[in-house]
Amino acid sequence: MDTSKMYSTLLRCQLWTIAIFCLASCSSDKWEVDPNQVELGREFRVRTFYKDIRNLPESDSTAIEKLIRVYGEFWGDYSEDILKLGPFNDVSTAAELRRFLNHESTVETLAAIDTTSGSDAKVAEISQELENGFKRFHALLPSEPVPDVILMTSGFNYAIYPREEYLAIGLEWFIGHEHPILEKLPPEMFPQYRKLRMHPDLITANALRGWMLVNFQNRGYTGRMLAEDILYWGKVLWLTKRCLPELHEHLLLDWTPTELEWAKANEESIWIELQPSDVIFETNRTVYNRWLTEGPFTRAGSIPQESPDKLGIWMGWNIVEDYMEANPETTIEELFADREPSNFLRTYRP
Repeated sequence: MDTSKMYSTLLRCQLWTIAIFCLASCSSDKWEVDPNQVELGREFRVRTFYKDIRNLPESDSTAIEKLIRVYGEFWGDYSEDILKLGPFNDVSTAAELRRFLNHESTVETLAAIDTTSGSDAKVAEISQELENGFKRFHALLPSEPVPDVILMTSGFNYAIYPREEYLAIGLEWFIGHEHPILEKLPPEMFPQYRKLRMHPDLITANALRGWMLVNFQNRGYTGRMLAEDILYWGKVLWLTKRCLPELHEHLLLDWTPTELEWAKANEESIWIELQPSDVIFETNRTVYNRWLTEGPFTRAGSIPQESPDKLGIWMGWNIVEDYMEANPETTIEELFADREPSNFLRTYRP
């Protein structure tokens, strides 16, 4: 056999293999994680507290003992902060809980939850989405805690109640904007734009995003100026998207697809409003919150009323996306540790 031909054939095969490997490497996302290949090291638990509290022992003392034993710290927060029923270990608090559960409005709310955001099918869906999301989170940041998820009714006090150890979700906030029970809520606290976002499809994005916003703030949030606020939000949304890649980005912002399309079509105009130093480096929170707060539209500068709200948050996300694309060697820990706005602003290209 001709030795030179054999070596030539082997070389072509090797080069072809390398080319395929390079193409595969270039086409894959560095941050992409297959949740089926991730072990959390413990069971991922989604706990249906909103059902369990309807099946408590008749004895108040036994009920309190069970709530402390089964739900621990969460029961303390639920009784003393979320509903403000009373001390978590006081027998009288069980009686207050029963009064809350038997109140006409709570009975109606729980019935609404059972057929919408708390239906068996919806709970199974969000349980799988959140488990996959936290598996990706664990793969990307293995030293970070993964919480239990607790589904509750909060008396319309909290949509998301995040702690390091658990992530509680107020299911009544996601029963669907057309549900008649929402018409009974005070309009000054629940304006129409807020009701429109009380949709079951927003549970997963709200929950994971809300948990990360709270649990990363010690390392990535300062709150000294608008630039720092939008960049912190941008970092959290960047990471949320890596954990929930199957969710469309408009859901991560509580927007409609049309609102996202408007923002993309007007990105340069939004940047013109945002980029002046007296705007983006504004330190008066009352002034710069206009770019961040929930509302019918973004009430900042010359932004028109057909805009979606929270455009500053969306811009922060875009800025972080551009930064990570320009600095692919940056780790997630380094991303959150970098609090210098100029490092991010210099790589942004609207």
